[in-house]
Amino acid sequence: MSYSSFGREAEYAAGSCLTNYGWAVFFSKGSRGPADIVARRDDILLLIQVKSSTKIPKIRGAEIQNLIQMSEKISNSYPLLSFVHPHIECNVNNNSIIFGNYLINFFILPQWESVDFLK
Repeated sequence: MSYSSFGREAEYAAGSCLTNYGWAVFFSKGSRGPADIVARRDDILLLIQVKSSTKIPKIRGAEIQNLIQMSEKISNSYPLLSFVHPHIECNVNNNSIIFGNYLINFFILPQWESVDFLK
């Protein structure tokens, strides 16, 4: 599997996971903007950048800043970073979500706090 197809599959896994928790999910075409996924529930909007890797995902500071700046322009929106890894039992923490063959974590920026309000 190529890096780009694994990345897109990770985006779909994160989006499907959110859908299961009642979020309406919209995917960015070609993942060109700051957010790969926009999720909505009630009056809350999540702007999510998805990073996937079998090891440590690569994150650029500019990507994070762009996501935070985007959320500052949209009322009631929150910038989130999602890490998606192949599921390995030893990587599970309290806020990890096991979804199919993936382990998914969501972090709110800029605090980098693990979030569980998605449920």
